[in-house]
Amino acid sequence: MPRGYRAWQTDTIPLNSGMENRLDLGIDDVSNIVQLVREVCDRWDDPEAWRQHLLQGACTLLDAKVGMMLTEHEGGMYRFGRLAVTSIVGVPPAMQRLVQPSFSQLEHRSYQEVSDSLLPGLTRLYDLFLQQGWVTMVRSQMVDDASYHAAPHYLEFRKPLDCDEYVVSIRMVDMPLRPEGITIDRPHGAAPFGPREVAIMQLLHDEIGPLVGVRLATEAHLCREGLSKRLRETLSLLLTGLGEKQIAQELDLSTKTVHDYVGMLYRHFRVTSRGELFAYFIRRQPMLRSTRA
Repeated sequence: MPRGYRAWQTDTIPLNSGMENRLDLGIDDVSNIVQLVREVCDRWDDPEAWRQHLLQGACTLLDAKVGMMLTEHEGGMYRFGRLAVTSIVGVPPAMQRLVQPSFSQLEHRSYQEVSDSLLPGLTRLYDLFLQQGWVTMVRSQMVDDASYHAAPHYLEFRKPLDCDEYVVSIRMVDMPLRPEGITIDRPHGAAPFGPREVAIMQLLHDEIGPLVGVRLATEAHLCREGLSKRLRETLSLLLTGLGEKQIAQELDLSTKTVHDYVGMLYRHFRVTSRGELFAYFIRRQPMLRSTRA
């Protein structure tokens, strides 16, 4: 399946999903997107952190409430594989329990079956994705209001979360190869997303998609994912150039404990020296866990 191409050419953003008009984004819109991408890249080695920052930034740019990122594993043509919600913002902790189960019920089912029984308009979204290798569109381009508001996916999931209108964007990422999606939702009573918001989301995802796994680490890469709070603190101080004694003083720990932590970090990142560890973070190129001895 082709990877999403970059749609940003000069100042004009072509809108997909059959929309013929073209919209010029203002310089402030483009500047805000570029700044957000830079901020996301600054958090490259922490998948939880860069995804959260991306979604929070997207919600700000689109004047929205809720953002989610999903990835699919082992999917097939016209059939879902395993779906994982990798990040959520704007959903109260008590309600987050609804999120993963709502997407898990789509797993290992055909797109047509899901479109017929749970999420109307899904086949239109998927067909466009197959045609061009990427898609960014608003809910109203997928399904009419009456069908959407009567669908189980809305009644059992989006309505309880106070999510109504949404923009959805899907891109293929390379390392590991898989589709990843972003949905940005507005609450009930808010204005629908317009062409400008679609163009912002499209450009943002066009810039982020090619970076995932190449510049931005996922759980499949050597990164901060899986490190305890103390190990994260030790790593941050180590990367500033502090020695083990200085880190021990900073964290109020024994030098032996810090030495043990440093050894654990070496094993986690599969390096044998501070120089190798520094080199990994200087390169800012995430490496798959399975490819490093």
